[in-house]
Amino acid sequence: MEKNKQGFLYQFNGFTSKHGTDWFLALTWIFVFEIISSIIEYKFLDYSRTYVIDIQAGVFKELLIAVFVSFFVWHFVYSIIEMQKNQFYFLVMYVALIAYFVVTNDITFNLLFHNIINPFEYEINGFTPYTAVQIFIKIIMLYLFFMMFKGLRHKFSK
Repeated sequence: MEKNKQGFLYQFNGFTSKHGTDWFLALTWIFVFEIISSIIEYKFLDYSRTYVIDIQAGVFKELLIAVFVSFFVWHFVYSIIEMQKNQFYFLVMYVALIAYFVVTNDITFNLLFHNIINPFEYEINGFTPYTAVQIFIKIIMLYLFFMMFKGLRHKFSK
């Protein structure tokens, strides 16, 4: 039998954008990597905490969390019933948002929105493991932006 000769980049490309044909999948992964980047930034950089607005524990916070959980359960059940991949992509983004919320406790999502608006903003203060990870994530996101635009071109050229 002939072995699968495609390398890691080929498989990564298929998993993240279906080889440049699915722009929505690439966009989903861009958001997931940006959420991961925001979580890492929150954990390792003190200035990122200035974007986070702490909401005191109370009825409002509990109600907001209940809305998030209710929407997640509803969307999860709907995705299983309908079995459409686009709903699954939303679930992946939603799980990443829940992880962001649990780590940062930022209900307003200010840090995340700041990072989404400026996805390639980065301040280098020496070379640390944090710097290496963030540069790696930014390179992946740049590649995913390219694949997203390729997928849009593919969609509109049909």
